[in-house]
Amino acid sequence: MKKIFKSFALVTAAATFTRLLSFAFKIYLSRALGAEILGVYQIAVSVIATLACVGSSGIPVTLSRMTAENAALGKRRESDSLLLAATTLSLTFALLACAVFCAFPSLTSSLFSDERCVPVFYILLPLLATAALYSCLRGWFWGNKNYGVYAATELADEITKILFTVILLSGTLAVVNFQLSYAYAMVASDVFVVVMLAVLFFVCGGRIRRPLGFAPVVKSSFPLTMTRLSGSLVTTLVSLTLPAMLVRSLGIASGEATAELGRATGMVMPLLFAPAAVTGSLAVVVIPEFASLNAGNERDRIGNALSLAIKYSCIATGFFFALFASCGVALGGLLYADEKAGQYVCVAALAMLPMGANGLCVSALNSLGKENSTFASHIVGLVVLLGVLFSFVWFAGIYAYFAALALSHAVTLAINLKSLSKQVRLDRKPLFQSLFAYAFCCIAALSLSPLSSLVADKAGNAVAVLATAAVIVVFYPVYLVVSGTVSKADLRLVASGSAAKRGAK
Repeated sequence: MKKIFKSFALVTAAATFTRLLSFAFKIYLSRALGAEILGVYQIAVSVIATLACVGSSGIPVTLSRMTAENAALGKRRESDSLLLAATTLSLTFALLACAVFCAFPSLTSSLFSDERCVPVFYILLPLLATAALYSCLRGWFWGNKNYGVYAATELADEITKILFTVILLSGTLAVVNFQLSYAYAMVASDVFVVVMLAVLFFVCGGRIRRPLGFAPVVKSSFPLTMTRLSGSLVTTLVSLTLPAMLVRSLGIASGEATAELGRATGMVMPLLFAPAAVTGSLAVVVIPEFASLNAGNERDRIGNALSLAIKYSCIATGFFFALFASCGVALGGLLYADEKAGQYVCVAALAMLPMGANGLCVSALNSLGKENSTFASHIVGLVVLLGVLFSFVWFAGIYAYFAALALSHAVTLAINLKSLSKQVRLDRKPLFQSLFAYAFCCIAALSLSPLSSLVADKAGNAVAVLATAAVIVVFYPVYLVVSGTVSKADLRLVASGSAAKRGAK
């Protein structure tokens, strides 16, 4: 467990800095491009993401798990062969997809109702190839528990993307269209990081070997790919149809409907993923660590570690929920100068509650080779999402999207917890403590919302956010300690992991 917390501390530090940069960048981007152009990018990127999912989404997780198992069994050379097999599969599909869209450009007219999406889509098309290489190489480092490279490359990707975007949007290169600058920056950043990963692969001892293990890679990654693909298809469906539904249901103009989508996906969603700096880091560490424990038949340790990890993810999520739900309007005004986006944050924050714990459960099941179980729960969640969205969008508007997200993640979490309980013995005490922490945060959000509104009216949005955050920072830890949610044993465990990290340095 100490080793997991040591790895978690490293990945969290890098992920937190990366997400802070990403968050600041999204604010800059939303102000530079505007909600409507962000909506155009969301539509084009959702199609690219769907295609990328087919070729590479399930392979990195599979490669990570198999590489970790090989390392535990002393089979390092086999992992290099698996990497080349995985890369061959991913890259072949990516190049075929690029060739089809280049040979038949009329396909895009059937995909996009907004013609502004077409040039963005074709600029982003090379991302299919770079994503294949990027995901497979990172999967190899991930499985070998080289979390330093894994985290550093994600940070490098964000930094280079920001630099290229700022340079292009500033007009330094006059030949690049302003609205297309972000697309060119994304491609340039991906190419840079892929080259970086390839160099580090050889530096860290990787070698090009004869590709082996095509069948095991395909068998294990197929349900994961279907999981990601189905999710991406639903995202694409929502991006393509939600603006039209908003036009018909609310009677607004097409441009405003696209702007609503831009607010939801380009402004609200980045805030909802704020806790992922913690929960995402745990999910990254869980797969190779649990795969190694599973290879050594140590499932009791997996159950204990997972229960504690879920509790910590819920604690972190609870803090952000209380903050966003209580002063979302002030945040929207402060960060985006958009009051609507702030109103959406207050409601959408509910979706955060099940998201973090669900991500950990999915990672744990995948590390145990239960990809089919996560696929089944994911499909149920998507059915719930679409059912709620299409049923309520006609009178709830964009709020139906946030309600659908919250309910789908809650249903998926319940199913995944039940599946995990059949594989490992989960300690129920941390799970109940997580629920009580959420209850406290809900009460805090309801209590602090009037205070945030009052302070915002009197002293401005920045003071309102700082004042609300200060109250939560003071009282939330007090509750956690007094209630016994965070015990002295927990603190010693985290401290020992941090000390081990310092000693390693």
